[in-house]
Amino acid sequence: MCGFFEFNNHSPQGESLIRSLEIDEQSDLFRTNSGSGPASVIDVVLSDGGSRSVVPAVWWLLLDRQTLKPSRYTSFNTRSDKLNVRNSAGYQAYRHQRCIVPATGIVEGDGPKGQRSYHLIEPESTGFALGGLYREWVSSETGEHVYSCSVITLPPHPEWQNIHSKSTPLFLPHDDPEMLERWLDPHCDDVSQFDELLSPVFRDRLRVIPVDRPLSRAQTGASFFI
Repeated sequence: MCGFFEFNNHSPQGESLIRSLEIDEQSDLFRTNSGSGPASVIDVVLSDGGSRSVVPAVWWLLLDRQTLKPSRYTSFNTRSDKLNVRNSAGYQAYRHQRCIVPATGIVEGDGPKGQRSYHLIEPESTGFALGGLYREWVSSETGEHVYSCSVITLPPHPEWQNIHSKSTPLFLPHDDPEMLERWLDPHCDDVSQFDELLSPVFRDRLRVIPVDRPLSRAQTGASFFI
């Protein structure tokens, strides 16, 4: 994880998350996202200058400085065990440029290539506030300004082993306004206060649906809850 997600801002779960994030007046800034994969442009929530903003970002943290296109280094996810490694891609961003990636469904795949099984995971009550990082890039030639981002991944949750045996996304506590405020605050650089977030936790009851592929998401088996 995380390699594919969707966000329906007009669904009950999406609207509930938008209220939790206190960005109701920016709801219409979210574009229709019926499914996005790595290197696509997605909408994230960040705080700059004391106010929260919904901005488009390339889902690939490292961009080529000349073209502002995704670099050859895979960076749509940032592993939590790399966050405190100096000179790693996410080290500085974890301290000053944290964001939230809203989602109402994510798709996980597990198993060898050609035999991979996929599951669509949906929250029962409120959309996912995925913990992410962002960076800002400016073209020296054109002055174009672009945001990029990644989703932070944690070790696998014990109940997640048959869904993705290697990692679980960071689900932020959408019902904790104080924690969300600190997470989005670019001046909050004491990251030790986020240590408690770096253990895999489910913030909602999850509906899990076996599907054929991330893009088509045709159901292939009985759904269940975790």
